[in-house]
Amino acid sequence: GQQDSSYTVVNGATTLGDINASSRDQTHIGELHGKIEDLSTSTYVSAKAGIGLSTSGTYSITPSTSGSIGRNSSIGYAGADFGWLPFGNMRDGAAFGGLIGYQYWKDAPDIGSGQYTTSYTAGTPTSFGAAKNDLDIHALRLGVKGMAEFKPFDVQAEVAAIPYAHISGTMGGSSPTGYTFGGNNYQERSPTTLTGRGYGVMAEGLVGFHPTENLTLRVGGRAWYLEGQLDARYAATTNAGTTTVPTLNLPSNFARFFRYGALFELTGNF
Repeated sequence: GQQDSSYTVVNGATTLGDINASSRDQTHIGELHGKIEDLSTSTYVSAKAGIGLSTSGTYSITPSTSGSIGRNSSIGYAGADFGWLPFGNMRDGAAFGGLIGYQYWKDAPDIGSGQYTTSYTAGTPTSFGAAKNDLDIHALRLGVKGMAEFKPFDVQAEVAAIPYAHISGTMGGSSPTGYTFGGNNYQERSPTTLTGRGYGVMAEGLVGFHPTENLTLRVGGRAWYLEGQLDARYAATTNAGTTTVPTLNLPSNFARFFRYGALFELTGNF
């Protein structure tokens, strides 16, 4: 799948520079999925888990740096849905209904090590720690699903709104020259942590072919979009390297995640 993601952290003061972090990755994901259907009640329970097998791409952090996404990325997800399709017939023909579910989403592209200061000499940063992009997303799914079978083919499609998602983690972006605020220059002495709420939508569609009674091959596409306001926090010290200040709270003005791509599925029925 492809992903575009961006984060903009700003405190609203004209004397403090923004941190704009964006990345675009191409990740091949292996997924296991399972589904249990109860035809008598027109309900089902499904679950899936995916992990990135290979990731490449580019990132940009303003005003810090840009480069290529490394091999140590962690992209993955896991979740489960309960669905009820009361309209139609799940056994033959077509059926339509709703679903509710939960999904965990790990978004940690390897952008190397963003810098934060760990020691100073004569007011100048002399050593740095590694701050990496590493976000955890917990999302509620509410949606609709439809399916139809015209042997030897079938069609499945679903659209799920994300009315609430909790987002937390760290951001690797930093400014190598620090930030000027209130007449003082401040250096980050901890990774920037992000936390907040988001909302969005997930959709997918598949067309299947049944070469045998118990085997199905499907091809289609999937797209996930999430956005929200994230609060950023980091500990800081003045450029003298001796005076610490309270943790700075920087309300973020925007963050978004958009992952999309082709989907290939092999399913066995038991």
